[in-house]
Amino acid sequence: MTSRTLFENAKGALRSRRVLEAVRLYEAAEHCGFDSDSCAAGRWTAYMLLGDFERAWHESDAISARGNPDRNRYWDGKDLAGRSIIIRCLHGLGDTLQFIRYASLARKQARFVTIEAQPSLKVLLKEANIADEVITWGEPEPFWDQQIEVIELPRVFRTTVDSIPNEVPYFRLQNCNGVMKYDGSRPLRVGINWASSAYNPARSMCLEQMAVLSTIQNVVLYSLQAGPERQKLATCSALIEDVCDESECVLIAANTAASMDLVITVDTMLAHLAGALGRPVWTLLPYESDWRWMLDRDDSPWYPSMRLFRQPHPGAWLQVIEGVWHELAAIVRGEAALASAPLNGCKT
Repeated sequence: MTSRTLFENAKGALRSRRVLEAVRLYEAAEHCGFDSDSCAAGRWTAYMLLGDFERAWHESDAISARGNPDRNRYWDGKDLAGRSIIIRCLHGLGDTLQFIRYASLARKQARFVTIEAQPSLKVLLKEANIADEVITWGEPEPFWDQQIEVIELPRVFRTTVDSIPNEVPYFRLQNCNGVMKYDGSRPLRVGINWASSAYNPARSMCLEQMAVLSTIQNVVLYSLQAGPERQKLATCSALIEDVCDESECVLIAANTAASMDLVITVDTMLAHLAGALGRPVWTLLPYESDWRWMLDRDDSPWYPSMRLFRQPHPGAWLQVIEGVWHELAAIVRGEAALASAPLNGCKT
């Protein structure tokens, strides 16, 4: 069997979530001469899915030691102490929202911390007061002598599942019209988001599937969906109220999410935003979900107020929604409670 065949078989095993088999196949492919960095990256994903972060960091160390160019690698491997660092947010909005929690840890060691964030996140991150300065792309940079891409931060701090900095909320809103903690005395306010971006269509479901939740008595659905999918609300306007403001400032979306008793969303930026605010959030995952959600868990060590609902096999959104429907109905009946979380992340 050629190294290429072994590598492709490893990728197939990983997609099918036969993770340990994938690791063995990546090792065999590398032994037969396939690109070491590609095989290490595959094993990295496998170990992260397994929650074995330490072994994943060893793969990262090996990739760095080989020194091949990598447009996603900025950290020089040196300690942060006494340095002026700039954290560059060059991936998706959800990546920034998830990993920017490390800025406050970096600030305890570094002399000065600057965040260079996406334009739509600048105001939110500035209000969070987790860095000395927040800029966006194209703006003048202060002096720095060390740069780090935001996704590198867990490796910088050698994070394990048990050491994830998961105190929430780490975004606190200056002004938000939140709701009192749900006690069953009024309809449950549920914000929904059913579609992700075109980057990974497998993360999205149909509006009609999500709209089934409107059949639960004493549940009121509010759409937080942005983008082209928002237009589909015209067919469900009697069931779902559109409260999305497609402003370029995520701070507005944060205030809206903070006003919900519960956010139910597919794997999008909104899941990370609600989790970072400490709001109860149910994240609906495709079978081949991202490494950050790991395997088989119905909770997330990244977000204490989050529950995960997973497809049992590819494309099985109906089974996911059935599970969500029954759990939501149980909450309204008083037979279950929402995850305990600080209300809204508002400053008091």
